[in-house]
Amino acid sequence: MQLKQSMLNRQQAEYGKSQALAMMFPDLNANVGGNINFGRSIDPGTNSFVNEQVNANNFGIGSNVTLFNGLRLLNSFKQAQIDVLAANYDLEGLVNDISMNIASAFLQVMFNEELLRVSKEQLASTTAQVDRTRKLVDAGAMPMGNLLDVESQMAAQELRVVNAENAIQTSLVALQQLLNIRAEDGFSIQRPPMDLPVEDLGATTVQSVYDKAMENWPQIKAQETKLESARKGERIAFSGYTPTLRASGNVSTFYSSAFRDFNAETLEFEDVGYADQVDRNLSQSVSLNLSIPIFNGLQARTAVRRSHLTRINAELQLQDTRNQLYSSVQQAYNDAMAANRQYEAGLKSVSASERAYAYAEQRHAVGAINDLDLSIGRNNLAIAQSDLLRAKYEYIFRAKILDFYQGIPLAFPTDK
Repeated sequence: MQLKQSMLNRQQAEYGKSQALAMMFPDLNANVGGNINFGRSIDPGTNSFVNEQVNANNFGIGSNVTLFNGLRLLNSFKQAQIDVLAANYDLEGLVNDISMNIASAFLQVMFNEELLRVSKEQLASTTAQVDRTRKLVDAGAMPMGNLLDVESQMAAQELRVVNAENAIQTSLVALQQLLNIRAEDGFSIQRPPMDLPVEDLGATTVQSVYDKAMENWPQIKAQETKLESARKGERIAFSGYTPTLRASGNVSTFYSSAFRDFNAETLEFEDVGYADQVDRNLSQSVSLNLSIPIFNGLQARTAVRRSHLTRINAELQLQDTRNQLYSSVQQAYNDAMAANRQYEAGLKSVSASERAYAYAEQRHAVGAINDLDLSIGRNNLAIAQSDLLRAKYEYIFRAKILDFYQGIPLAFPTDK
């Protein structure tokens, strides 16, 4: 809905631009009139009084053009052009926000799917252990308590699988809503054919990201163009102090049923035909009009003061947008660095958990530890793997945000 409204705002700006351009050209208007007078009236043909019904028609065409008005029309057109740019930048900024939200929802679905995969692998391993333990219990080589403990672990793993499946459905619904897609069975995402790379931030700094964002961030460009529009508005307001010079031209004619023409040969007044009257009464005029403002109820001064405040407000909004951008970049950079540290710690935790679980399996194979101790090692590994997945996708998303601020489009690998 917001995207459609922004597109409508852009279209309105385009209409405003077209209107401002059209105002720079002369206008052209035609008029046609007709009237019937009864009783004593003035004949428009002879300008004398007659006492009869008079049918009259008049026709005219005229044009007016503003030759000078303090560059008001030119500045209005330039302001309209700037307003179109601002509307485009507003639309681009909204698209960026929507793209970022969609990317976040997409990564959330991928994370939940990875989490489900890990949960299913852990459930399969625990299920196999339950089968082995049950056989040992049935053979009398292991007490029933061990089987109950492992079955408890399997039930917990089943719950994790159910929770992961529910999380996938919830994240898919969130993605559908962002894409404005009606909920349908079977909706899923197409994962990249290769694992998402974990990029190194390298020499990236807050200032370097901010400098890049200042060059291409649409919200900044939108506020800059709105400030330029406000400056044009000041010039337009100042034109209220300047004289206005207009030129006009008119062509007109008329017909009157009371019009008579004296015939020198017959010494009588004769009716004149419609076409002849229209031709004989044809007149043209050209005029110049100079209007000099002296006092107009303080309208010009008030307009100038208001435009000045509008320009100051636009400057404040631009500075506020810059400050917000720097704060956002700084927060995004700190989040990315924190996610990076979490990811590196997660790698170490998974590596340590894998070694610990492998050692536990060796000890379990020789009977040094029981099934419960082995299950604890497996759960610790599952927790470490889940934490690593969460840290990985969090870091990827935070790194993508930094790329986005620098004008790098959101994209995922498409081939190996």
